[in-house]
Amino acid sequence: MASYCTADELTTYGIRAEALRSILPEVLQAAIDAASDVIDGYLRSRYQLPLVAWGVDIRRLCAKIAVHDLLMVRGFNSARQGDEQLEKMYDDSIANLRDISSGKFSPNVTDSAPSALPGLAQNGGTAQVSSYSGRGYSSSGFGRGGAFQGRN
Repeated sequence: MASYCTADELTTYGIRAEALRSILPEVLQAAIDAASDVIDGYLRSRYQLPLVAWGVDIRRLCAKIAVHDLLMVRGFNSARQGDEQLEKMYDDSIANLRDISSGKFSPNVTDSAPSALPGLAQNGGTAQVSSYSGRGYSSSGFGRGGAFQGRN
């Protein structure tokens, strides 16, 4: 499983560094891993996991969910000024994940699906074959033995 953000990104995208200063690095990583699992749960419906690459949009979601989980364990007062923003940040992150899952938003990700053959993407991912029947060959050009029977 991939961790979609780093401990440093918790303070870049989630919360001020002072709020996490007393939390052990392994606890920070556990929260990041848990948040990454939550994200995978939403991405699984649209992308083949594991992701190969992801952008800032997924990093931010991971950081915000992890910060929320960390502070829930430590405790915070959702009625205190500023703390209600943590709940809103988490709710908005989950809403964003729902939008990804339903196809309303497409994050900057590369999944692990096999690459399409050149030319398939513009044809909707399917091979297309066309033929011109007026070339003088029979429609059943192959006999029982699989050998070409020639022109009519």
